[in-house]
Amino acid sequence: MKRWAWIAGMAVLCAELCFAQAGTRVRVTGKRVNLRARPELNSEVVAQSGDGDLLTARSFQGEWVEVIPPESVDVWVHRDFVADNKVSANKLHVRGGPGINYASVGEMARGDAVIPRGDFGEWIKVAPPPGCALWVSRDYIEVLQPEKPRPPVVEAPPVAEGAPEPAAPAAPAPVRPVREPMIAAPTVPSQPAVPPASSPPSVPEDLKLIPLEGQGKMVQREGVLRLAGFVFGRPSRYRLVRQEGNRIETLCYVRGNNAQLSTFTGRRLLVRGREYWVQGVRDPVVIPEQIIPRAGD
Repeated sequence: MKRWAWIAGMAVLCAELCFAQAGTRVRVTGKRVNLRARPELNSEVVAQSGDGDLLTARSFQGEWVEVIPPESVDVWVHRDFVADNKVSANKLHVRGGPGINYASVGEMARGDAVIPRGDFGEWIKVAPPPGCALWVSRDYIEVLQPEKPRPPVVEAPPVAEGAPEPAAPAAPAPVRPVREPMIAAPTVPSQPAVPPASSPPSVPEDLKLIPLEGQGKMVQREGVLRLAGFVFGRPSRYRLVRQEGNRIETLCYVRGNNAQLSTFTGRRLLVRGREYWVQGVRDPVVIPEQIIPRAGD
């Protein structure tokens, strides 16, 4: 019976891995929201989505969310590289419109199936293949908390009386994690750096994290520390900003010891710590492990 218990455990693990790779469900919160070919405001609009539409997010990058195109979206491939509804080239670009001046939104490989929906001159309108991705502004996206899948039930077959118990397969050897080397911090004689924590800080319970792969990764951000204001729902009293002309851009919120952070208000800092994306918050939260005042500040 030990063998079947091991098989059941592996089935649960596979279900969880499949769930993790399925992406994060998000909801569109605006009318006629643009789905673009690139994470840029001047990038071409490939399609639009309406208020309440559900999409699947692949990644979150700053102010943009990478999503899987809905089935209703049309994309285009060149006719010369398709034969019998299959890709005949080693690599075929999938574009947002019928022309090489349109941006590529994905790629297909030789032998991939093409689902035609129409044509325009030398171009074939097709259903979006699995490798395609579009981009939408975070301002119009609400992250939904996904439900965990129920693990499959694995029943052991009956064992004849007196039959020997099958031996369990050998468990794979554990893989030891490899720590990335820390980058040496520049020394500032007039302002000693705050020593790094001996272990990663725990995430405060009031931060409702987005179910996203890569939460808690080490990052470093450089900017001026300012008060975030007393607006309800902000994850911290302090934020790190960058000023370009008359425009002030928030790089991240800084969550830590408020008494210590208050001594750095208005100064330019290099902040190293762990980055988290929080539900309902546009910018990430960084819990610092090291704060380094920049020279001359």
